[in-house]
Amino acid sequence: MSDDKPVRHLLGLSGGKDSAALAIYMRDKVPEMEYFFADTGAELPETLEFVDLMEDYLGKKITRLNAGRGFDYYLKLNGNFLPTARSRWCIINLKLKPFEEFVGNDPVISYVAIRADEPYRTGYISTKPNINAIYPFKEDGKVKDDIIKILEESGIGIPKYYDWRSRSGCYFCFYQRKIEWIG
Repeated sequence: MSDDKPVRHLLGLSGGKDSAALAIYMRDKVPEMEYFFADTGAELPETLEFVDLMEDYLGKKITRLNAGRGFDYYLKLNGNFLPTARSRWCIINLKLKPFEEFVGNDPVISYVAIRADEPYRTGYISTKPNINAIYPFKEDGKVKDDIIKILEESGIGIPKYYDWRSRSGCYFCFYQRKIEWIG
């Protein structure tokens, strides 16, 4: 990484339990951490409330990415076809590109909330040489039970939508279970 600029420490919040727990876990370990949330414009109200709650807890502004270019813009651009597992234009345009624009050419350490009990997941690996991803939960052996404990002990708790849904994401996300579409 370049010696010209200081390294930025970035942690993206998805509105889900793992990224929230990682932000809590790293808050005092990396005081210069910058937090961001890529708002797709199609988030559940509970997700947006949870991000606001996290902002209060962390005591730092959470930068919202995608101002002005949300889901509806890209839906029209893609001929009104919803994203699918084969055509994940939503993730590319509403999460990855805004993140890389936010980073620019600054040297960055990106903190990724993949747990030790998720060996099948790699997360987003940037092709930009200035972005270095690290995985504190994997490195420290933290599993789902640890994540729940971090959230409960902080007083933040689990996001409300987990009462009826298995994951964070847009209200129409193709990764959700069929029964969750009803919710």
